[in-house]
Amino acid sequence: MGRVVVVTSGKGGVGKTTSTAALGAALARTGQAVVVIDFDMGLRNLDLVMGAELRVVYDFVDVIQGAAKLPQALIRDKRIETLFLLPASQTRDKDALTEDGVARVIEELRPKFDWVICDSPAGIERGATLAMRHADAAVIVANPEVSSVSDSHRIIGLLDAKTEKAEKGERIEKHLLLTRYDAARAARGEMLTIGDVLEILSTPLLGIIPESEEVLRASNFGSPITISDPSSALARAYVDAARRLKGEVVEMTIPSDKKGLFNKLLGRRASQQERMKTCNTEAGAKNLAGDTRRTFMSDRLSGRTAVEPAVNSQQQKMKDCNATAGEQKLTGDARRTFMRSCLKGT
Repeated sequence: MGRVVVVTSGKGGVGKTTSTAALGAALARTGQAVVVIDFDMGLRNLDLVMGAELRVVYDFVDVIQGAAKLPQALIRDKRIETLFLLPASQTRDKDALTEDGVARVIEELRPKFDWVICDSPAGIERGATLAMRHADAAVIVANPEVSSVSDSHRIIGLLDAKTEKAEKGERIEKHLLLTRYDAARAARGEMLTIGDVLEILSTPLLGIIPESEEVLRASNFGSPITISDPSSALARAYVDAARRLKGEVVEMTIPSDKKGLFNKLLGRRASQQERMKTCNTEAGAKNLAGDTRRTFMSDRLSGRTAVEPAVNSQQQKMKDCNATAGEQKLTGDARRTFMRSCLKGT
C-alpha cells in the first residue's frame, strides 16, 4: 500500500506547490510510482508547475462527482512514466470536495502507487483539512520568517487533531521543509536562523531549500527543478529531502556551505549542552513554563542582544504576543485571531 503524504503550510507563497512537484519528481526518478494531487480548488497551479495545463480534460471534482473515472483524470508525465498528476478543478470551489469523495479517491490510489502526495491549499480552510485527513506523513513548508513560522504552529496543531491517525490516537509523522533559506542573510540577522525555526516549531528537519531564481525559471517552463536541472544545488536539496522522506540517512547540509550542518553542530555540542543546562536552571529558578519558557530559552540559547536587526524585534513581538495569549489562556480560533491582531499592532 502506498504512503499518503500531505505537503502543507500555514502561509501562502512559501513554495509548497513547487516543493510538491520537486519531491514527487525526485521520488518518481527512482522508479517508484508517484501521484501528486492538487487540492486547491479554483486556484489550481500544480498542473502549471508540472507543465500539464493543456492536457487537463477531467479533474479531481469530476472523479468525486462521478463525471469521470479516476484513470480518465490522471495525467501521466511525459518525462517520467511513473509520475502522475490528478489536477484540481479550476471552476469549482473547495465546497465541491466531500469527505467521502476524497476518501474514495485516496483509497483507490493507495494500492496503485508507492506515493500519494497531496498538495494542500495554504491555511486551515476545508481544502487543507481534507488534504491532510488521510495522511500518513506531513511535510510542513515554511520560510525562515516570523509570519510563516507563526502560522506553521497552527498547521501542526491541526495535524495532531484533524487527521484519521489523530482520531485513532496515533501520531502523524511530521517533517519541516525550510524553503528560501539564505545563509548569508541569516548570518546578518535579516531572517530567522535554522536554529530559531527548529527551536520554535520543534519539528524534525526534512531539508533546507536555498533561495534561488531557478525556482521561478523552472515554474515558467513547466518543469520541476528535479527534472529540468537535476545537478543544481536547488535540485540536490530536494533530492536529498526526498531520500530522507523514504527513510534514508542523508547528511543535512546548509546551502552554499561545504560542511554538513550536523557536523558543525557536533563541533559545538559540548558548549551547547552546557548552555542548555544553564538556561534550564535559570528558567526553573524563574518558574517559567509553556510559551514563556520557550521564549526565554530561545533568547538565551541564541545569545540575542538588544542591538540586533529589525527582524529580531519582530521575533520578540511574536514571542510577546504568544506570552500574552498564554496568560489570557486563549486557544483555537480565539488565540489565532488575537495573534494576528497583536502581530499587526492593531
